[in-house]
Amino acid sequence: MLGITRLTQVRAAIRSSTLRQQSKIREAATYAKLSKIVWAGHVMRFNDNRWTRAVSDWSPRDVKRTTGRPPTRWSDFFTKSFKDRYDALRVPRTDRIHWTTPTRERDKCKDC
Repeated sequence: MLGITRLTQVRAAIRSSTLRQQSKIREAATYAKLSKIVWAGHVMRFNDNRWTRAVSDWSPRDVKRTTGRPPTRWSDFFTKSFKDRYDALRVPRTDRIHWTTPTRERDKCKDC
């Protein structure tokens, strides 16, 4: 895209982050995280009984969990993201909100 090979990049000591800035390409992990947050907000604003909303809120009670570390749930990602946003010293626990609350109101969620 920029006409720089990997060999040229190594010889000139150009960082990959610098090349990403020049080409205006977003990191894959950042893009995936943002897409997941946007999709969750979209699903949480559904007011009817759609399948996607039902599956997002569903937790199986009759299935025995496997041994070992449990798989990460869909909601665990958002809980962790919100915990990362809140600085424990700046925001008291009583002022923190659940991750589903701002997704229901689109104007407030734009500030997240």
